[in-house]
Amino acid sequence: MAIVSSRKLKSLNELSSKHIQVIEEFEKLLEQGISGLTMADIAAKLKVSLRTLYEIAPSKEHLITATMNRVLTNIGQEASASIHGIQSPLSKLKMYIEIGYEAVGPRIKKFSTDLSKVRGVAEMLDYHRDYFIGRIEELLNEAIKHKEIKDTDTHVVAIALGAVPLLLSDYFYHRTSYQRELEHTPETSAHLVADLILDSLARK
Repeated sequence: MAIVSSRKLKSLNELSSKHIQVIEEFEKLLEQGISGLTMADIAAKLKVSLRTLYEIAPSKEHLITATMNRVLTNIGQEASASIHGIQSPLSKLKMYIEIGYEAVGPRIKKFSTDLSKVRGVAEMLDYHRDYFIGRIEELLNEAIKHKEIKDTDTHVVAIALGAVPLLLSDYFYHRTSYQRELEHTPETSAHLVADLILDSLARK
């Protein structure tokens, strides 16, 4: 199992437009599965030089991680942009969660086979999860100040709202005995749980 160090990964700001384009094409390839492919094989399928791939990441595992990082960063940026102009903190929170939960959608699931083989990738995933939870907590605190929801332990509620989609995703995709018991996808089920939590906190 390969080990990825985040110190060896280039930030998105360090990548050229050409590199970003390669990552976008690699993302499509990753959705199809790349088990058994070498860096040379990947370069050939993407019609780029092997040198270009190594400019982006020093190994196949790092390339997978860099691509996943970009996907999650884009989801986060889309979620943040979506709440601009919304006055109600509770409405902001619902919109932010709606887009943020795409991180457990079917598109992300396609990466799971290759991503699960990369040891150390948890560090990157934890960063995105913690940021998501932190932003949820901020919006919950705003909603309390605006008297839209009851006073509560926002840290605990934020953890619950941020963790439930990952928990449901784990049961749905990796524990086959539970697949028949879930009526909806993890993304849809997570929204159901989030609505129940937020509705219980809303001031009537």
